[in-house]
Amino acid sequence: MNFERVSISAADGHAIPGFLLAQEAVRGGALLVPPYGGGKEHMLGLAAALAETGWAALSVDLCGHGENSAAIGAGMVQEVEASLTYLRRYGRTAATGLSLGGRLALTSSADAMVAISPSVITEMSPQGKWMFENFPSPAVREPYAGYVVKLLDELGPVTTHSRPCLILYAERDIPAILNGATGLKAVLPQAEVRYITKETRPDVQHENGFIRYLPRWFNHGELKFNVEVLQSTAQWLAQL
Repeated sequence: MNFERVSISAADGHAIPGFLLAQEAVRGGALLVPPYGGGKEHMLGLAAALAETGWAALSVDLCGHGENSAAIGAGMVQEVEASLTYLRRYGRTAATGLSLGGRLALTSSADAMVAISPSVITEMSPQGKWMFENFPSPAVREPYAGYVVKLLDELGPVTTHSRPCLILYAERDIPAILNGATGLKAVLPQAEVRYITKETRPDVQHENGFIRYLPRWFNHGELKFNVEVLQSTAQWLAQL
C-alpha cells in the first residue's frame, strides 16, 4: 500500500494538505473528513481500513485546522468539493466524516456518504457549549472559543437527496446529536441508520448533569477509533 502526502488546490488557490493511502488497483476515491478540532491524522485508522478494501483514501486538514493555513469558515464546504474533484481520477467517490465532518459528507457531491455521528442538531446543549468554550482543541485556529456554534449555522441545513448514505451513531451518543436523527431521516429517506454498541462507555449515575453528559461526549469523539465503526464503514462501502 502506498502512503503519501498530497496538496490539493482549493478554488481560491490555497493548499489543502492531505494524506493519501492507496493500493495499486483501486475501486474509487474515498474522502475522510475530520471532526471540528480534528485533523487529517485523526482519520488515518479509518483511511487505512478503506484503503485495505480497495479505496484510494484521502484524509485532509480543513481550513483553520492542522497544516491548512486558510482561515476557518464555511469555505470548508468548497474544500470538500475540491478534494472530491481530486479523487475523481480514481472513479466513483465516497465521503466519510465524523461529527462536523459527517455533516459535510452528507452535503457533499460524493456518490456515496458515510456520516459518523453527524453534527446535525436543532440546538446545542449547555453542556456541549461549555465543552467547546472551555476545552478548545489545539488543532483548530478559531476566532473565539465556541465558534463552532456560529459555523454550524453558517453551513446551512442538509438538503434532501437519494444517493446512498450510511449514518452511524453511538448507542449512547450526545443526546442533541441523537435527536438530530429524526430530521435526517426526513430529508434522507433512503439513508440507512445504525447504532454502534461495541466499545462505548456506559452511562454514569450522578447528581451532576454535566458529569452524566461526559460519557456521551467521549463516546461521540472516540467513534473515529471504534473498531465497529471501521468495520461497518469498510463493509458498507465495499458493497457499493
